[in-house]
Amino acid sequence: MDNATKIKLLSIIALITILLVTYLAALHIDSLAKARYVFKRNSRSVVGKDLSYNSNLVSRYKQKVRTEVIDAKVNQKYSLTINSTYEYIFQYSYKQNLLENQALSVQIFSQLASREDPILVVVRQQKAVLSWQLPLLLETSSGWQEYSSVSRQLCTEPLDRNVSVEHEFFLDVSTSDTENLSFVASVSPIADFVVGLNENHTVALTASEPKYYRFRFPEDIENVLLTVMSDDNYCMSVSVQNLSCPVFDMDRDLKYGGIWQTVMSKTGMTISRERFPFGFFLVFVAKADDYECTGERNSPPSLRQKTVHFVIHEKVSYRDFMAAVMGVLGIFALFYVGAFVAFCFRRGNTAPDVLEPILLEAQNRPSDYGSISTPLIGRAATIRNSESENLSRSSSSQDITDIDLMPDAYSDKNVVRTKTFLFLADLSHKGSRFHGQKSQRYMWNLLIVSIFYALPVLQLVIIYQKIVNDTGDQDLCYFNFLCSHPLGDLTDFNHVYSNIGYVLLGFLFIINTARRDVRRRQPQANHDLLENFYGIPQHYGLFYAMGTALMVEGVLSACYHICPTHANYQFDTTFMYIISMLCMLKIYQTRHPDINAEAHAAFSVLAFVVVLGVVSVFEKTLAFRIIFSVIHLLVCVVLSAQVYYMGRWKFNFGIFKRIYMVLWIDFQTGLSNWFRPIYADRMFLLLIGNLANVGLSIYGLTERPKDFASYMLTIFITNLMLYTSFYIIMKLRHGEKILCQAVFYICFASVSGGAAMYFFINKAWTWRKRAAESRVLNQECTILNFYDSHDIWHFLSAVSMFFSFMTLLTLDDDLTYIPRDRIPVF
Repeated sequence: MDNATKIKLLSIIALITILLVTYLAALHIDSLAKARYVFKRNSRSVVGKDLSYNSNLVSRYKQKVRTEVIDAKVNQKYSLTINSTYEYIFQYSYKQNLLENQALSVQIFSQLASREDPILVVVRQQKAVLSWQLPLLLETSSGWQEYSSVSRQLCTEPLDRNVSVEHEFFLDVSTSDTENLSFVASVSPIADFVVGLNENHTVALTASEPKYYRFRFPEDIENVLLTVMSDDNYCMSVSVQNLSCPVFDMDRDLKYGGIWQTVMSKTGMTISRERFPFGFFLVFVAKADDYECTGERNSPPSLRQKTVHFVIHEKVSYRDFMAAVMGVLGIFALFYVGAFVAFCFRRGNTAPDVLEPILLEAQNRPSDYGSISTPLIGRAATIRNSESENLSRSSSSQDITDIDLMPDAYSDKNVVRTKTFLFLADLSHKGSRFHGQKSQRYMWNLLIVSIFYALPVLQLVIIYQKIVNDTGDQDLCYFNFLCSHPLGDLTDFNHVYSNIGYVLLGFLFIINTARRDVRRRQPQANHDLLENFYGIPQHYGLFYAMGTALMVEGVLSACYHICPTHANYQFDTTFMYIISMLCMLKIYQTRHPDINAEAHAAFSVLAFVVVLGVVSVFEKTLAFRIIFSVIHLLVCVVLSAQVYYMGRWKFNFGIFKRIYMVLWIDFQTGLSNWFRPIYADRMFLLLIGNLANVGLSIYGLTERPKDFASYMLTIFITNLMLYTSFYIIMKLRHGEKILCQAVFYICFASVSGGAAMYFFINKAWTWRKRAAESRVLNQECTILNFYDSHDIWHFLSAVSMFFSFMTLLTLDDDLTYIPRDRIPVF
């Protein structure tokens, strides 16, 4: 095709495109014009209807309306009749004195007023206007509820000096109903309107009769605690507002000023002079139903009255505040003092002059890999150990697992790990340098995960706290309001601060680990021999990771307690999963150094667990629980096979054929072989562990706990406790000793852990229910008038985990100078 033809073809295509675009644009413009025409036509019709309606309305009320002004008096009832042609204006005047402890309340009652043509009530004051209608309509979960009697208080601002001020206000009553409507109006004083410290007050409320009181801070008092109790569980709201008019005392506008929260039978509110420098109004408003407090849609009774008892106490002074803060620091400082004393006075664990001989003399004697009584170590193991150590030092580009340096089949890992009875020497062929580097990867992976996880968490909870401070909505965060001490922008400082134990004790554990690490690296006689052939291989990367995880747990728990909610509870539990997994890996690594899990694989599993935790926040169906239970049990089976066969198995499509072949061979040799495990000790552990996990899975399916994060944490903690108990029992069963230091740590970990669980179960709030229901569990402070049971849980659980870590660090000190070919694997 020549150029001229191409130009003609492109011109035709361009012309067709232009015509098509023009046509579509015309259609669009036409549609817009039609829409505009329709809009104008409808607008004219609507305007016309509105104008005609207004004309009719004006013509309807062209008749003269008579207004009668009444010089009214307080404490006197007025029973009158009203219709569309008659309205009343009640003129009241009263004197306000600084020493008078009272306010005024306006009551209006009418049984004949209808929803279509209500009685309109307007109260005009110098600085405020109140208005409402009879019947008063309040929305409930089952519809609108009518109230024929309404009582509202008049807002009076406090006087700055002791003077007598004359006040005047007007009460207007009118209606559009042509029929005569009778009503009763009165104005009466409210006694004890001004409340003081430590004064017990009782008030009766209905949904149409809110009440509020006035409080002014005494000198030298910066914070007070409002305690509210009720004899019933009817829903209500409590609001604290500035001493200015108007006061928001109706349910529909209560949230527009000050701080507020919903209440059933118990609550507390900490109020600071910094936020309300001139004092505050304390407003009580009963709800028409309980839906906002319970989430349940029930039909409320036509008239219900709520009785409320309240008192205002002084919060802890600055001196008591600092004493509680520094006291906790002093207690945890004692742990550092104890560790320093132990460092100074504990005798060094020096090697004896004569070490117990290892079985090197058996180098020329052939071993039977199926034997139970003869441990396998010999010259071949010695050669592999030294060569692998040299290789790991000389080359970092090759993985030692990719090169088999064993000279004969008797030392092959596939053969060694199928022995009926294994010793530590059989599973510690790789060099200590290789294991050290592998162990350190846990630490670095943990640091990276911690930084990228903690920063968004901190940002989110700070935003939550800012929203609470700006809006005054105290239903957003779940606190123990009866023991909540603010500091700066933090509403609940004490529960944030009590997590300091995790940070301090986690750092102390790192110091203890570093001391052991340094002592191990110190040059001494027989150092290389001890490093390669005696005791448990010392790789401290997992211990460093455990201490760091404990510190990060304290930081994330503090972040969670800035604003505890259902959505961010996972922040408080994620690193508990990590701590549990690291402890189990460390126990397993102790006797299986060659086949322990890689750091990236372990944290991949944890990432999947965190994903499940996030999904559980939004998905609560039975199908999700079933899927989780299936995954849970499958993971248990896979891990059981990994532990039972010492890592020498493959999870692929051929696994079913291999299982069939094993069962068929055992059946041919004798049916009893099905019930006779080759590795009895491992089978015992796995049987108990799997039965426990099956029980947990059944519980999760039947009970379907709302706190899914705690349910997953229970699975981790249960498996950790089972594995730790099994390890200790197997040590004793094989004749090994538990030294006094380890016994001390075990006892203190058990006692502090049991006490911690008691205080954890004794909850002072719960986000599993609505905010008002959670406040029913609120408790007063128990220690130093500053800390509650949950703070004690923080302290004791931090101590328990520290002693548990120290137990794992010292549990095998009795094996330091025992040859590895005599240390059993279990």
